Amino acid sequence: MIRSTFRHLPGVGPGKEARLWQEGCLTWDDALARGRLSCRGGGGAAAHLEESKARHEAGDAQWFGERLAPAEQWRLFSAYRHSVAYVDIETTGMAWPMAHITSIALYDGVTVRTYVHGENLEAFADDILPYRLLVTFNGRSFDAPFIERSFGIRLRMAHLDLRPVLRAAGYTGGLKRIEHSLGMGRGDLEGVDGFTAVLLWQHYERTGDVRALETLLAYNVEDVLSLEQLAVFAYNRHLAELPPLPVATLPQCGCAHNPWNAHPEVLARLTR
Repeated sequence: MIRSTFRHLPGVGPGKEARLWQEGCLTWDDALARGRLSCRGGGGAAAHLEESKARHEAGDAQWFGERLAPAEQWRLFSAYRHSVAYVDIETTGMAWPMAHITSIALYDGVTVRTYVHGENLEAFADDILPYRLLVTFNGRSFDAPFIERSFGIRLRMAHLDLRPVLRAAGYTGGLKRIEHSLGMGRGDLEGVDGFTAVLLWQHYERTGDVRALETLLAYNVEDVLSLEQLAVFAYNRHLAELPPLPVATLPQCGCAHNPWNAHPEVLARLTR
């Protein structure tokens, strides 16, 4: 989809992009061959298109991410899915700087990794840096700034926050509400939310009950596993709203295996 995108170019909005597609400029190469595109900025349209090609060939997802609106970041997904990090954090429940991260889940489409405060949390700062596309839900407002402040790093990659992307497709509310509207369930973790995650961490710190930590990690991982399914859904949903382009839809993926198990008896004790 990124090679059929013109919205990242200066002065190109939805109307102009739609007209380009109608005129047969379905890709950057089409626009270069037809010479039908004009846009603001030095060097002219051809220079902007050639730079787009060079940036894409170099795998520079961040360059496109900086030039696309948050609701349009879905256009990057298929091109950079090979270097994606689905990320979700849990915290002690207060605002920065009073709170701290308790756990982080990272899933790259193949491997699930978890990080725990007081154990291996610091390793996340190095592990996240090689990825070119970050996928979160509400991460622009919460996860990303919390991570950057906590670790003193900059997340220098494109950021696909699914909350504005799904809102633009008509799906509003929190992650669990959207999952339910799409028929996605959570098994033993049904009904568990961020407040429960705080209680699980407090119980683990107070008692050392590893079942509470395992349940917290199971909940944390469930969030990142659902992000992959929602990213595929959002990509296909937005693509279906566009005129026919030389772009294939993505096959919906099944939910990957969660390596952690929830303990219902712990949840029942904390939530009754």
